[in-house]
Amino acid sequence: MKRLQQAGRALTVACSFLVSPALAQAPSDADLQALRFYLSEENEQAVNSELRRLQLQYPDWVVPEDLGQLEQGVPGERIDSIYRQIAAGEFAEARASIESLSRTYPSWTPSPELLATLATGEDQANFEAAVEAGNAQVAIRIARENPALLRCERVNNAWLLAEQYEATGAADAAIGVYTGIARSCVDPDILIATLEKSAATASLDQLGQIADLARSQSPATAERLTAVEERLRAGILAARNASAPTEGAPEAETGLPAGVAPDVSLRPISRGQAAPKPRPATGSATKAPAAAPAAPGAAVAAAQRGDWAGCLARTANARSAAGVAQRGWCALNADRPMQALADFTEAAQRGGSASARRDARYGQAITMLELDMIDQAAAIAAATHFTAEQRLEIESLILDKRGVAAYERRDYASAIAYFDELERITGVVRRDLAILRGYAYLNSGQRARAKEEFQRLHDQFATQATKRALSDALR
Repeated sequence: MKRLQQAGRALTVACSFLVSPALAQAPSDADLQALRFYLSEENEQAVNSELRRLQLQYPDWVVPEDLGQLEQGVPGERIDSIYRQIAAGEFAEARASIESLSRTYPSWTPSPELLATLATGEDQANFEAAVEAGNAQVAIRIARENPALLRCERVNNAWLLAEQYEATGAADAAIGVYTGIARSCVDPDILIATLEKSAATASLDQLGQIADLARSQSPATAERLTAVEERLRAGILAARNASAPTEGAPEAETGLPAGVAPDVSLRPISRGQAAPKPRPATGSATKAPAAAPAAPGAAVAAAQRGDWAGCLARTANARSAAGVAQRGWCALNADRPMQALADFTEAAQRGGSASARRDARYGQAITMLELDMIDQAAAIAAATHFTAEQRLEIESLILDKRGVAAYERRDYASAIAYFDELERITGVVRRDLAILRGYAYLNSGQRARAKEEFQRLHDQFATQATKRALSDALR
């Protein structure tokens, strides 16, 4: 530490002649973050460089003779432990730790970020408890009093809030929530899932308004959104017809699509729609084409309510291409990908219309990606004339998986290229992949790019992962 103190005094003298007094001010707590980190690591060279930078930027700042005073300002490990307590839901313990630190280090005060993280964590826990208890009014009050809970990064809360409004009969308020999401968020998965969820409550006009807002937020996803909107409109009209049946009308001609929607939601979607399997962290597709081929009415109905076992039972002896394809979608959603792949392959070989063969090959590609058969899926994509929506979904998943695979084999340049291309064709890149891209920059020597990526993610929504990533980028 004495050597570091001497280095600090030398730098104080050397740097005092290099900058204008007009720039004088003291470094903020955030400015000292890197210096404190280097002090804790006892990295003398890095400490000297950081002191030089700070004195050039803040010429009136006097470096303390005892640099240990700077370390005492933010006891990093103990602050990290508070973040861990918050992440574990130990809010009372976190507050006690903050009070203890304040007594031990009288000059230290908790940062606004730490206090905001604690407050938001408590609000989140209270909101989830109210939802779990079926106390819709309390859940609504908590969400309305805490706008931070309804940010796009926490979109699941907004969807839950809409469900609470629906449970209390406040349909217009629920539509207001869905409209707010479509007006504020840009992630295609969020926009499509929101459009699908709104269909349980929205009129055709309201559905159109939400779809228009979503298209304006994500122009690159406009075709996918339009396809989903058209499917949902057909479902709403079919539900109306079903509530007022015409004598002699054939039961199977419901107009409803078989299987499930082509896009993912973070929770089971609203009543009246099929529930897709959630997307794994590294990326996967929802298990159905944009418009699945016609299949027996009983199997369609089972798929619509997410009864995959019932759907499989009703298609067990299917022989038509449409029936076999329907069985494939139900098998995939029932976590039986090998059976699904066999069914889609059979459906593609049985013939039928060109669109039926195309949709069966789409099922093949989706299933292969589920099984990490990336090259085989890419071969099918190259040989098949998919719809624009199907091609975007398949190519996005291929880029996603190839990027992760490249990172895992330490081919960081290729990983960055795949993630950049994914962002180019979809307009966004998922948060987990963006963090992975940041580490790819860091591991390939592009420290500034890594810090920029991590800082952007941290500013959007601060978590332990982004805090740790920023710390890694400062090393």
